Amino acid sequence: MPRQVNDLPLQELHVYKPDLSLPHDFNSFWEKQKEMIGQKSNDVWLTWTNYPVEKVEVADVVLRSFDETPLHGWYIRPKGVTEGPVLIHYHGYTEGRNVPTKYLVWALLGFTVVSFDQRGQGKSPDFALYENGSRIPGWMLSGIYQPENYYYTNVYRDSLAVLKWLKEEAPVKPTKLGAFGASQGGGLALASAGLDADISFVAADYPFMTHIERALNVALKGPYMEVVNYLKLNDPQYEQFDQMLRTFSYVDALHFCPRIQVPLLIGIGLEDAVAPPSSAFAAFNHANTAEKKIEVYPQFSHEFNPFQEEKRLHFIVKQLQKLNK
Repeated sequence: MPRQVNDLPLQELHVYKPDLSLPHDFNSFWEKQKEMIGQKSNDVWLTWTNYPVEKVEVADVVLRSFDETPLHGWYIRPKGVTEGPVLIHYHGYTEGRNVPTKYLVWALLGFTVVSFDQRGQGKSPDFALYENGSRIPGWMLSGIYQPENYYYTNVYRDSLAVLKWLKEEAPVKPTKLGAFGASQGGGLALASAGLDADISFVAADYPFMTHIERALNVALKGPYMEVVNYLKLNDPQYEQFDQMLRTFSYVDALHFCPRIQVPLLIGIGLEDAVAPPSSAFAAFNHANTAEKKIEVYPQFSHEFNPFQEEKRLHFIVKQLQKLNK
């Protein structure tokens, strides 16, 4: 029997499906954002590099988002390809897009891979103006009292802008779109699949920004603690906590999961104190697809998991094989 570390027992996790607390205008809010992004032009610059792996081509990309924020990313494709499957990678909190070698396996398998630094992280700046300050490092509190200008609202808009470019003007026309990531990237992959029905499969490991209200009560470390410490220093009697929860409700990846009707793979460690297992199981159980699987690792925490990397590889290759049939 796995150890129980600060969350529900495994047998309860498998059936954990909490009620959703969507704001009444959740759908109209995001339709408005999609409409706004849809009206923007695709301002993108690609600089192809002299990459030493002959079978792939690598471009350094800059995409100007809705508020002029320049997002920096990698665009990696199999050499000479102009049409084929495209994988969108979302990175973890503070991590950035990393280096092209991280994505070579996907390009060698036939995928074009795209990974952008989220605004304010990696090489991408953040041109948004946020009314509230914070004594806590990180991005969890930027614009926390303004759902329309909260940090993660802007990040989701950026994701929509990237998807728009990929489908309309990118060098490789996508025949299939997949999304994957871990931690922050896992939450973004879930939210993106809920926002864009053209994403046809999702792999999301220990997703962050998911079932946020519970995670704030269960997490013991990581970005959720930014909120806990902010409240302690700025709002010790939680007088504005409900307003925080309202803002979170617009960007909680859990609230996008009922829209997910495509193959889904989630991995979670039962000793994860950063993205609690219950938040991942809530997402999994709310996903509206019959083709889904959650892989459970009793002694793993919020960390790189090579065993899940293998399962993700098999899952994504399976989606590629469906396309080729």
